[in-house]
Amino acid sequence: MKSPTDPWQALTGPDGSGVGWQFRRPGLALRAGPFGFVALVAAVSALVPGAGFESWPVYVSSVALLLLCAGSFLLPWQRLPAWTPVLVPLVYTVSVLQLIVASGTASGLGLVLLVPLIWSVLFHHRWETGCVVAAVVAVQTASSIVQETPAAVIGRRVVLWSVLSLLIAVAAHGLRDRINASLVANAALHAEVRELSLARERDRIAADLRESVVRKIFEAGLSLHSTAAMIGEGPAHTRLMRGVAELDGVIRALRESVFDLNENDSTDGSEPPAGEPPGGR
Repeated sequence: MKSPTDPWQALTGPDGSGVGWQFRRPGLALRAGPFGFVALVAAVSALVPGAGFESWPVYVSSVALLLLCAGSFLLPWQRLPAWTPVLVPLVYTVSVLQLIVASGTASGLGLVLLVPLIWSVLFHHRWETGCVVAAVVAVQTASSIVQETPAAVIGRRVVLWSVLSLLIAVAAHGLRDRINASLVANAALHAEVRELSLARERDRIAADLRESVVRKIFEAGLSLHSTAAMIGEGPAHTRLMRGVAELDGVIRALRESVFDLNENDSTDGSEPPAGEPPGGR
């Protein structure tokens, strides 16, 4: 069972893998599909007539970086360093910067910066999210400077995007921590229920043995005692008494292994005779 300090499944992957699992199967379509759709819509919307498109070279560069991010799903992530997955949302952040510059000041594409931010808070570590937050704020600052935005407006954008990004990052990672704690507690509860079920099953089996197998052994021992008394002294009597002794040994083994009893558990400190059931039954 995981401890409360272990990373939750979103940091290790459903298959227990490590580096770059976010960009690999299983579950790749469900993870990346919605984000890829938003990126595609943003890239296409920049070409809408009358949207204030300004620069084809910058736009082509933005699309190239977007395709580079898409190609990252084909990389051999298992062989790459642990810090490399953060490069994907960072590269896409730069792609959004170029898309904003290519689309003009009134494009309204600045909101697309939420795409890499949300991706990072869902599927990356805290330090990776911090890098993306810094990149988002830097993109807002750079795009505002390129578009010759007044200094007061630039300052307001930097402050608002910094606060908004940090709010999203802190809230999302806090929610992930609570989900992780809930999963750990749930796993502990399931383990306890399983142990209780096993204990009850062991008790049931022991009760069945006590009521059936052990009683039949006592009955067999009693029958052998009666037979030995009927035939009197002789070789047959000796063999029957040896069989009774072996049954006594079987009874002792059952008590020690199944019922977890020892010599001190008996009332008088000795084993009952073969013809007498335990507990005076």
